[in-house]
Amino acid sequence: MDDDSRINAMLTEALTQAGYAVINAYSGTEALLVLHQAPQPDLILLDLMLPGRSGEDVFVQLPPVPVSSP
Repeated sequence: MDDDSRINAMLTEALTQAGYAVINAYSGTEALLVLHQAPQPDLILLDLMLPGRSGEDVFVQLPPVPVSSP
């Protein structure tokens, strides 16, 4: 989930080449809609500075998945 289309495209390409199915979202609001409609994800890459609802707001509403930060 990243609002920068170039970053989103780069991540999508890398994950697709690694064999992952990718669902993109470009805003916090879209991210929440996608998460409620898609099956349980194995991985969520979340930009904290998303337009609409912030990444922090999205984070507290995420389904239970393992969390890692840099």
